[in-house]
Amino acid sequence: MGSQPQQHTTATDSPLLAVYREEPQAAPTSMRRVYYLSAALFLLGFALLPIDHAVGANFVTPGEFAWKIEGDLRTLLLLSEAFAHGTGVVVIVIAFAVLDRQHRSLFYVPLLTALGGGMAANILKVSLLARIRPHSFDFSQPIGDTFYAALPLFNSAAWDHLGQHSYQSWPSAHSATAAALAVSLTMIYPHGRWLFVGLTLLAGMQRVMVGAHFPSDVVWGWAVGTLFAAAILDHDRLIRWSNAFVGRLRRVWGAAEVESA
Repeated sequence: MGSQPQQHTTATDSPLLAVYREEPQAAPTSMRRVYYLSAALFLLGFALLPIDHAVGANFVTPGEFAWKIEGDLRTLLLLSEAFAHGTGVVVIVIAFAVLDRQHRSLFYVPLLTALGGGMAANILKVSLLARIRPHSFDFSQPIGDTFYAALPLFNSAAWDHLGQHSYQSWPSAHSATAAALAVSLTMIYPHGRWLFVGLTLLAGMQRVMVGAHFPSDVVWGWAVGTLFAAAILDHDRLIRWSNAFVGRLRRVWGAAEVESA
C-alpha cells in the first residue's frame, strides 16, 4: 500500500490563515483567551481609579515624574501613537500588504478589526458615559467629578458638551484601536505577539503622558478593543463573513453579465 504524503505546516501558520486557504481540516480560531483578557482588563480599570487623580495631575501640571520623560524616551512614546491612530493603522496595513505577498489578501482583517475597535470605543463615549479629559479637568476636585454624565446621548444635561473633545476621555479609542490591531496581527503573525503587545503598551502610555486620558481610560480602552477583536475573529467570523460577501457579489455580477449578454 502506498502511503499518502503528509502535509506540513510552518510554525507561523495559524488557523485563521488555514481557513482563508479553505482547508477544511483546520480548527476554527478560538478567542477564549482574548475574552478572558478583556474581562481582566475591565476589572483592572476599576482597580486603577484610585491612582487616576495623582497620575493625571502629574502629567498635566506637570509633576516631577512628567519632566523625567524626555529625550528619546519621550520621542518613542509620541511616535507609538501611530499604532493606535486610524492613519497609522492604514500605513501599517499597507506595509503588511506590500511586504507579505503570501498573506496580502488578508489585509482587511487588521484594518477592519482595528478601526472597528476604535469606533466601538467612540460609540461608548457618547452613548454610555462622558468623562472629562485630564488636560481639561480641575484637579482641585475629586476624581469622581471627571465622570460628567451617564448616557450622554440621552441626557439633556450633557447635550451642550456632546461631541466635544474635552468630554470624551472614557474609554480611550486610541487604546481600543491598538489592542484590536494587536489581536488581529497576532492571529496572522503569532511569532510577533510580544512586539504587538509592547507597541500597545507604549501607545497607552503616550495617551496618559499627553494628558488625553487617565490610566483607567487606557485600560478600559484595551478591554473594549480586545473584546471587539475577539467577537469578530472568534471562530474566524470575519473571514467567513468576507468570503460569503465576496461570493454573493460574484453571483450578482455573474447574473448581471448573463442578462446583458
